[in-house]
Amino acid sequence: MSLTLHTHPYSSNGQKAQLMLDIVGAEYTLLEVPFQVERVDWHTAVNPMGGIPALVDDGFRLAESNTILRYLADREGREDLYPRDAKERATIDWVLDLWALVVRPALFSYEAAQYGIVLGTGAFSKEPAPEADVRALFDRAVPKLNQAMQVLDPVGPWACLGHRTIADIAATPVLHRLVHAPVDLSQVPRLQTWAEACVALPEWQALVPGCGVPRR
Repeated sequence: MSLTLHTHPYSSNGQKAQLMLDIVGAEYTLLEVPFQVERVDWHTAVNPMGGIPALVDDGFRLAESNTILRYLADREGREDLYPRDAKERATIDWVLDLWALVVRPALFSYEAAQYGIVLGTGAFSKEPAPEADVRALFDRAVPKLNQAMQVLDPVGPWACLGHRTIADIAATPVLHRLVHAPVDLSQVPRLQTWAEACVALPEWQALVPGCGVPRR
């Protein structure tokens, strides 16, 4: 069956979907969705909300990045990444929700300053803020980040269950940016340990040069 991923090189959500495709060894085609307020028609035909990424699997349409990760794990029979056991699966889902609903919002002001993000037009839509401002915005998020990290497996380095799962894949692009940002990540030790493990994944290292991950 044919897989097509609608994405953009600077979209962290698109990057994690592409990383998942590489980890499960799927063959796929990429279609680049322009960063603009009005999404192109061929993309909204797949995802009416216009969000990036979207996946087409032999005519089956799917959007929302974490849903795509879950789908691909089940499609490829990768129970190591997303187990069938109800408690283990719920643990992964908890981390995914924590990442989307707590960690990403806590980091948004820092990311917007660091990468010139404008909602609707994406990264590098304006000049990045001075590094002192970027550091101050990250420092402001540190208490919330340390609170959130209490949910993760305390022995690390992976988020939960003692091995790599889709929770780690979901976080990898943003963790990569944090590792390369002018911030003191050691203020959130559990996040730093997690980040270092995720960015070292060979599939991510192979993907980074061609996926436009912002560095500074």
